[in-house]
Amino acid sequence: MNKNSVYLFFLIPIILLFLAPLISFPYGFYTFLRIIISLTSAIIIYQSYKNFNGINEYSIIFTLTLILYNPLIPIYLSREMWLPINFATSGIYLYALFKIKNKLNI
Repeated sequence: MNKNSVYLFFLIPIILLFLAPLISFPYGFYTFLRIIISLTSAIIIYQSYKNFNGINEYSIIFTLTLILYNPLIPIYLSREMWLPINFATSGIYLYALFKIKNKLNI
């Protein structure tokens, strides 16, 4: 992965998670958000498991994120409950971006 694709891989979910509680979107956007977060979480889990030869903190955190945002069996919460969850998840992605950026020296 080059520098730009790493940034895009993390910035797209960060921006979507940050905008979701601030603007009232149609329901289809939230389904799209669940799919994006689930896919990126699954890729992060796979890559962290492969690169660290086992379970680590990234695989645990993003497994919980994958369970929370999965589109197949959705967890329905009120808008007020999703607000801090979306901001916290956005922070998790931002933290992972900086940790990976430092590790890859990009």
